[in-house]
Amino acid sequence: MSIDHLKLSTQQLRRTCDPATFPFETTADVAPLEEVIGQDRAVRAIEFGLDISSSGFNLFLAGHQGTGKTTILKRILARFTEDRPTPQDIVYVHDFDDPDSPLVLELPAGMGARLRNDVHELVEDLKERIPKAFEGKEYEDQQRTTAESYQQKKQDLLEQLEEQAGELGFQIKSTPMGFRTIPVRDGEPLTQEEYQGMDEEDRKQVDARMEELQAKIRAVMSDVKDVDHDLKEEIRELNRQVAMNVLGTLMLDPKRCYKKLAGVMEYLRKLEQDVLENIEQFRAQEEPQLPIPGLRLPKQEPDLTRYGINLVVDNGANEGAPVVIEKNPTYANLVGRIERRAQFGALLTDFTMIRAGSLAKANGGYLVLEVEDVLRNPFAYEALKRALMNKEVHIEDMAERYGLFSAATLRPRPIPLDVKVCLIGNLHYYHLLFAFDETFREIFKVKVDFDYQTERADDAVVKFGAFVKRLVTKEKLQHFDRSAVAAIVDESSRLVEDQQKVSLHFGEVNDLIREAAYWARQDGADVVRAGHVERAIEESEFRSSLSRERVRELIERDILLIDTDGQKTGQINGLAVHMLGDYLFGRPTRITAAVHLGREGVLNIERRVRMSHGTHDKGVLILSGFLGERFAQDQPMALSASLAFEQSYSEIAGDSASSTELYVLLSALSGAPIRQWIAVTGSVNQRGEIQAIGGVNYKIEGFFDICSRRGLTGDQGVIIPRSNVQHLMLQDAVEHELGEDLFPVVVFVRYLRSAV
Repeated sequence: MSIDHLKLSTQQLRRTCDPATFPFETTADVAPLEEVIGQDRAVRAIEFGLDISSSGFNLFLAGHQGTGKTTILKRILARFTEDRPTPQDIVYVHDFDDPDSPLVLELPAGMGARLRNDVHELVEDLKERIPKAFEGKEYEDQQRTTAESYQQKKQDLLEQLEEQAGELGFQIKSTPMGFRTIPVRDGEPLTQEEYQGMDEEDRKQVDARMEELQAKIRAVMSDVKDVDHDLKEEIRELNRQVAMNVLGTLMLDPKRCYKKLAGVMEYLRKLEQDVLENIEQFRAQEEPQLPIPGLRLPKQEPDLTRYGINLVVDNGANEGAPVVIEKNPTYANLVGRIERRAQFGALLTDFTMIRAGSLAKANGGYLVLEVEDVLRNPFAYEALKRALMNKEVHIEDMAERYGLFSAATLRPRPIPLDVKVCLIGNLHYYHLLFAFDETFREIFKVKVDFDYQTERADDAVVKFGAFVKRLVTKEKLQHFDRSAVAAIVDESSRLVEDQQKVSLHFGEVNDLIREAAYWARQDGADVVRAGHVERAIEESEFRSSLSRERVRELIERDILLIDTDGQKTGQINGLAVHMLGDYLFGRPTRITAAVHLGREGVLNIERRVRMSHGTHDKGVLILSGFLGERFAQDQPMALSASLAFEQSYSEIAGDSASSTELYVLLSALSGAPIRQWIAVTGSVNQRGEIQAIGGVNYKIEGFFDICSRRGLTGDQGVIIPRSNVQHLMLQDAVEHELGEDLFPVVVFVRYLRSAV
């Protein structure tokens, strides 16, 4: 076998930004960045989604954490909300026809608080003025006159009854049990003995006259009841007139203020009617007396709660459309809740204890949610979908909603909903919801893709200076000189492992800016320079590199066996990347191959013991395809070989070692030794083409570090795919050593070809 290869120059190992690119000496000379770097696609999608008013065009912002999704969305929302109308206030009021179903009223922004205050003032005025109206001499005289007139009617009826009783030969006496009739003879009432001593015919005549009198008594008593009823009605009408005089005056201003709001006017009409029907609750109440002398109960105030106004959404202080960012989207925080108070061991509620959630508060505007938070909270996602599909918010107990109990409670009328929801999350959540929830694709029709990298063009590089200035200004950090900004650009390319790209993980870049400013302060420098940026990178690496140091120590002590000199058959140094949280580091790993007679083919030991990921299994199976295509065209190939990552005790993933495994396998078959001072990485396909792999910088630096500790000889080096050259952004120290030809990096041109 032979390999076409090419040794890289120093300039190919790392792309550096020239500080002269920046048209300023320090960031003090530039304006803060107001635009977005590298997210043109996302910005256009957000603007489209926010601007379109059709149903279902809510937004899902998908992308890696730290790519500025929330920051960019807030900035665009701030611009959009300025031109949008301020939404209406929302209040709940008592429904006098159906007390268990409070009514929803919508008023222009600011009018909700005014209505609440006006109605509260109205009730307080009624509590003060109505008792005074009933205490006036005019009312007392009129009430007394009315009562006396009806009392005279009753007296006339009773006198008429007595005359009729006398004509029938009876006397009438009033008792607590009613009227008692007594027969009279010769002007004297009969005794029981005298009545019993009468002959039968006379008794029958007395009984007949008594029956006639009883009928007359019943008729008179009915007339008396009618008189009492008429008296009550006239007194009630008198009270209504007195109250109407007070209420009519007090209602003039509210009716004039809200005359253009039909819903409010209807509510005020029913409130006025209810006050007149329950006027006694506004009159002075006497303190209840107990039979025990000197003991009194506290005065009971009438319950006037139903006349309150529950302002659940107040937009009076807002200008433009509201933007609500819900950090804890529980069911109650999202939809709303009905609170309760404990009283004598029972939980009581009323319409004044209804609380609106984020959906109602964002009505007429925009609601921003983290999709992971929504999915983690039970029932929140279903409630969100239901509200968006029905375009209304039902505030109800979650337990009642799902039938967990059926206790009597309020059933508030739904709030009409017109809101634009922006869900923020990674692409994985978007794909899951799109695949398994058919409703999702009907509700969130605008997908906003955030990239994690962008082209390292001159205009993007220059914008980094303004980007740094924005954070410096916001957090009052030291200004950065042009060399420091250039170092940040270089590190940004290293973060994405691409010479042609810069990172859009602004969270990581911001942290680098903050840390560099910290080390500048520690040095007492008034300006952050490139050395401070490099110090920040080194310190960050040091804080997280304990595991890497332990691996290096094991290799130095020959506990993990890695050879960096000599030649061996069936043994090669591969390059791997370990990921521990957010920290990645490279380390060499020994790969061995053993061959023997048989027809089992290539055996992957890691796969046999279930320590191999599917992507690694695929790489090994490709070797069989390559060997068969290359060496078994004329006759079947008899081969039994085993491959192993030595001293590896965790799952092996990825196919980046497939070319390395091919070389060690060919070495074992041919008996040709492999130089142990060379480490290799790269993927291979069935045609023998060498393919790019990930983590190339960490892999090179991992093997370089081991060789450097043992002493660089000038022969040690690594072989990588040529397609990975554009990804080289090696650390400065490594680049310096490689530039002196002490650790060459060689690339495959493209093909692995046979010399036969």
